Amino acid sequence: MDPFALDLIVRGAILGLLTLYLLVLGWTGKGFDAARRAALLAFGVACYAINSSPTLGPGMPEWLARIIIPFTILNPVFQWWFTGALFKDRFPIIGWRLIPAGLLLLNYAIGDLNPFRMAVHASLSIAVFIPVIWLPLQDRSGDLIERRRAIRNVFALAAGSLGIFIMVNEWVTGQVAQQAFALLLMTILFGVAFLARRRDLLAPRPALPEKEARRRMAPEDTHFLDKLSGLMDGGIYREEGLTVARLAEKVGVPEHRLRKIINQGLGYRNFSAFLNERRIDDARVWLENPEHALTPVSGLAYDLGYASLGPFNRAFKDVTGQTPTEFRRQKLADSVKA
Repeated sequence: MDPFALDLIVRGAILGLLTLYLLVLGWTGKGFDAARRAALLAFGVACYAINSSPTLGPGMPEWLARIIIPFTILNPVFQWWFTGALFKDRFPIIGWRLIPAGLLLLNYAIGDLNPFRMAVHASLSIAVFIPVIWLPLQDRSGDLIERRRAIRNVFALAAGSLGIFIMVNEWVTGQVAQQAFALLLMTILFGVAFLARRRDLLAPRPALPEKEARRRMAPEDTHFLDKLSGLMDGGIYREEGLTVARLAEKVGVPEHRLRKIINQGLGYRNFSAFLNERRIDDARVWLENPEHALTPVSGLAYDLGYASLGPFNRAFKDVTGQTPTEFRRQKLADSVKA
């Protein structure tokens, strides 16, 4: 078969699949960061498939190229943003997470590509792909979604490593046309991983009140929910280094079953979020008390089960939008005014 005809067939398949993904994501993922960023990534990959084609790319009108090329360049950043939203649950695109996108676009806007600027583009892109590998491998034990836990290692290998391979190959050989089959493989893997009866990964269910969770879960699990609630009310969440396995042992239930109770019953996607809800509630009460105005916050962090002050500060700010010190200062000022 003529190589150009084969290339068109492969890229047509890629564009067809990505169009389908965009429709599905638009229908099922409204309001969820992971779904929105997956749609942005799908659009970016579609732009890359067009721009890198030896038949479609050179014949593009200039106005279309001005739209497609920036999205093509930003694909590594889109992949990073999507990976963060998928595996971290909270991964806002603010501050320093915008810097790589700005640098890639600036490098493109300077003028015609030359070997040096191509090296800069490839180096920046490869650097962005490193967290695409690292984020899925981080905190796997605390992930309560079995489907998401199951794909973490494969995702890191497929998305991160394949992305780096494409960039290195493009940089070393200067050829982009031969990437069609790698793109098709990535597109198929994406559909299998996230859209084949796994859309809950991109559109999570919210946490449920315990009464509603009890009504929905299997009757045999309500006994273990009672034990779990009793342990949490007793303050086990303050135990430093508490893991799902350790808590399952205390509840007297297999670890996979406790994960299901906390995730599908109570709606938590991550074990840290489950613990932090109780810990941050306790922290607010403690910080609002004027008697603790001069007590170091670090002592509170250790009492709540955090190994150091840093994780406590980050968890508290994620929930309240303020650091513990800022929160206490504001509450004390409000009490004085009152």
